[in-house]
Amino acid sequence: MNFKLSALTAIAAASVASAATTTVTAYDVAELEAIMSDAKTHLFQYMLLVYSGSLSFSDLPAGVLDVAMDAIDNKDYSSLLTEVDFAGVNSMVTALPWYSSRLLPEINSLYSKEQATATLL
Repeated sequence: MNFKLSALTAIAAASVASAATTTVTAYDVAELEAIMSDAKTHLFQYMLLVYSGSLSFSDLPAGVLDVAMDAIDNKDYSSLLTEVDFAGVNSMVTALPWYSSRLLPEINSLYSKEQATATLL
């Protein structure tokens, strides 16, 4: 969960509305981690979406900015996850042009690892 500023710039922008407190699932965490990792690896493609108007920083789901800021500072952001609008994260992720080719396989991989870890505990 250690992400650099440049990676999070693509996804971490002004999203300050409060999200309803909700139960966070392993799939939710996998989805958020996959998008953060993908943005780090493919920053230019995310920035092209912003510049074209296809992705607006102001439309990011609630709570994402707080998580991103803690990730940038290498802080544990797990306590902030209940404030993230994961329905919004899901909508954003599934709307990306590379969802099926890049994100979904990464989400499934991370989810499998989360499930394996949860099973061991």
